[in-house]
Amino acid sequence: MHNITDSAVPPARKYFVDSLMVERSWERSQSYGLSHRDRLNAPVVASRAQIIESNRLLLTCATPEMEQLHASLSRKDWVLVCLDLQGVVLNSLGSRSSDNQELNQVFRVGAQISEQNVGTTAPSCALTERDSVLFVGGEHYLEEARDFCCFATPIFGPDGAIVGVLDASSKHRAPLINARESLLLTASAIENRMFSQLSDLLLVHLHLRMDILGTPLEGLMGFDQAGKLRCANRAAGQLLQLSEVPVGLDFAELFDMPFAHAACYRRHDLSAPLRLRTHHGGELHACITLGPVLKTERALRQEPLPAPIAKPPLLPQAAPYLQDPALQSALARARQAFARDIPVLINGETGTGKEVFARLLHEGSSRAGEAFVAINCSSIPASLIESELFGHVEGAFTGSRKGGAIGKVEQAHQGTLFLDEIGDMPMELQGRLLRVLQERSFTRLGSSQVIHVDCALICATHRDLKQLSASHGFREDLYYRINGLRVTLPALRERQDLVELIQHLLRAESATRQPLTLSDAALQALLNYRWPGNVRQLYQTLRLAVVLAEDGGEIGLEHLSEDVLEIIEKVADSASMTDSAPQAAHTLQAAKLLAIKTAVAASGGNLSAAARSLGIGRATLYRKLKGLEEN
Repeated sequence: MHNITDSAVPPARKYFVDSLMVERSWERSQSYGLSHRDRLNAPVVASRAQIIESNRLLLTCATPEMEQLHASLSRKDWVLVCLDLQGVVLNSLGSRSSDNQELNQVFRVGAQISEQNVGTTAPSCALTERDSVLFVGGEHYLEEARDFCCFATPIFGPDGAIVGVLDASSKHRAPLINARESLLLTASAIENRMFSQLSDLLLVHLHLRMDILGTPLEGLMGFDQAGKLRCANRAAGQLLQLSEVPVGLDFAELFDMPFAHAACYRRHDLSAPLRLRTHHGGELHACITLGPVLKTERALRQEPLPAPIAKPPLLPQAAPYLQDPALQSALARARQAFARDIPVLINGETGTGKEVFARLLHEGSSRAGEAFVAINCSSIPASLIESELFGHVEGAFTGSRKGGAIGKVEQAHQGTLFLDEIGDMPMELQGRLLRVLQERSFTRLGSSQVIHVDCALICATHRDLKQLSASHGFREDLYYRINGLRVTLPALRERQDLVELIQHLLRAESATRQPLTLSDAALQALLNYRWPGNVRQLYQTLRLAVVLAEDGGEIGLEHLSEDVLEIIEKVADSASMTDSAPQAAHTLQAAKLLAIKTAVAASGGNLSAAARSLGIGRATLYRKLKGLEEN
């Protein structure tokens, strides 16, 4: 490499902080034998047919976003260009004005804009540095390019690798700040479009703010049917506080929810947001959509689609929920009523799976292709629930969203509206909901425009609405309007498929680990427990057991939660009046001792962490350790 002389040193940076980047590019340009006085010579190295054949997906996703950006910019000032990994121009958008004539000539389709050909430019440097680059005037290596300013940013594919570069160039020193921000958003939008073309994947859309979902700023992750991560964009890694999101990671290793449950939320759009708790303790707004079959190549070649191939259902895990005869009967009756647009009211204790049941109703109906919109009436402040249900116009109240917002009822048009914990809906809102259900129309807050809606209704509650309405805690007329068919989900302790459900949840939780089995004693303990928290509590108990027993291959009594062990203790105390007392007491004592020792060892001697893993307080752990030592 030639040494850079003083006359060849790039000028001091005024617009970009990384002066080393331009210096490195100048060094490379000089090493290629280029002179500052050389002409801007970008040879055409590929035909349009070759470009389409080699870069079909990138072109398909980049073109509409580029057209939208070009329409928003001053067209006479900017030329937009998309290049592939070799610097070959795939698409170029610029006006035919005399001002853009030189740029149009340089950025003609098929031309190669590489540092070997044109020296230091934003697109050629961005390809080499794999980073966003801004060059203005004299920062270009060739004197002929110093009349221009250009900003380029890489485009990354779903696998995290760079697939091309997006560039905006101008001869007029046009305002850079807006163009830079717009170009970065457009690159993100192109990347997200490539995600949307992925076939047979569940796409998880993430962000801290719900209104960012569906925009270029959202995080995106793709999971296969086994719940394994296949791809993630940069925003997802930032939201999950991971410098790199490893491919192959299990869904349950990232989020505090079984993949089987998450798959129940899949939609064809972003109409059903939920909250996902990450394993670092944060909560994110999320939507889960099903990626379409990749059609891009066939569309470009105008080839007919082949006959659809029968595939196994995405959610084979649904069957274990239906093994109980009472559940099977309830679902069959509910489906009959739901098919005739009769409202369904689901009763059941907390944690019995009321929303899962509602989703099964929706997915098995003629509305399955439309939105399933869920709202928990007990988790939204009374002052906001009317806005959440019916939406609002801009300025309807202090803090209202700019431009207004549509409500859940409107989102559920032609789909299903699920009102969970409806027994906790404020009394003043019940009357308006009744009118909407009767008239099938409503108005947004602050508006007089009538909006007509067609949606099926499912409600759920753990409360006795008939008794509540008798005591004037719930409107009697609304109760009779939503109580078309009432089904009661059995508590977990009443279900006849408990063994199958335990095995199902255990398989789902240990999918990425060595398969675990339950000892006879541990299984019996789970069957004997009354499960006041129902399926939700069972799942958490099994999660703890899998973690504590992952090195042993079998879940024993010592790996179960304190709540379950306390029931065993009561059984042992009852057995103390029988001949089996010594054996029962000895088994229980050994199990408790092993559980505590395992938890303390797993936490490295940290008693606070051990207590948390056992689901007990630190003081309780001290007391039990002392009792075990005395015995």
